[in-house]
Amino acid sequence: MKRLSAQARRVEVLGETLTQIREKGMTAVRITDVASAMDVSPALIIYHFETKENLLIEALRHAAERDLLKLHRIMREDTSPTSRLMAALEWYAPTGQARGWQIWVDGWSAAMRDATLSKVLSDLQDQWTDVIARVIEEGVADGVFRVDDARDAATRITSLLDGLAVRMVVHKKEFKREVLRAWLARHVAWELSVREGDLLPYSAANRS
Repeated sequence: MKRLSAQARRVEVLGETLTQIREKGMTAVRITDVASAMDVSPALIIYHFETKENLLIEALRHAAERDLLKLHRIMREDTSPTSRLMAALEWYAPTGQARGWQIWVDGWSAAMRDATLSKVLSDLQDQWTDVIARVIEEGVADGVFRVDDARDAATRITSLLDGLAVRMVVHKKEFKREVLRAWLARHVAWELSVREGDLLPYSAANRS
C-alpha cells in the first residue's frame, strides 16, 4: 500500500472497521478481519489502536464526528430555527442520510455489556441532543416554540427516531419517507406547541 501519514492511516483503518462492523456485527469483528481487508499486518492495527475495544470505540467516534460535522453545518444555515430543526431531524431520521443505523443499533446492543462503550455512546448521544436543544431554544426565544425544557424535548424527539431506527434495522420494518415525515411533524408539533401544518412546509422543502 502507498505510504500514508499516521493520521491518514488511522482514518483509513477506522473506515474499514466500520465496513466490517456493518458486514459482520460489532462483537464478531476481529482485528485480523480489518487487517486482511486492508492487506496489512494486524500489527499495524495494534500499533495504532492497541486493542480491539479501542478500535471499535474509535470507529464509532469517527462515524459520529462525521455526522456531527454535518449537523453543525445544518445549524449554521441562514434559515429559521424551524427550518433548521426539521432539516436536522429529517437528516437524522432512519429514512434520512445520517449515521449508519445498523452500526449504531449494533453498538447499543454491545454497550449493554460494556461499560466503557456505554459511556462513549452516551456522550456522543448527548452531543446530538445538545445541538437539537439549542435550536429549540432559539425557536423559544423567537416566540415560535413553547416548551418548558428544550433539552427534555430534544431527548424525547430524538428517542422517537432512535426507536423507529431499531424497528427498521432489527425488525426489518420499512417506513415510507412521507409517513415518517408526517409522524415526525406530528410529534414535534406536540412537543413544541406549534401547529403541525406549520412544520410540514419545511419538511416538504427538505425532500431529496
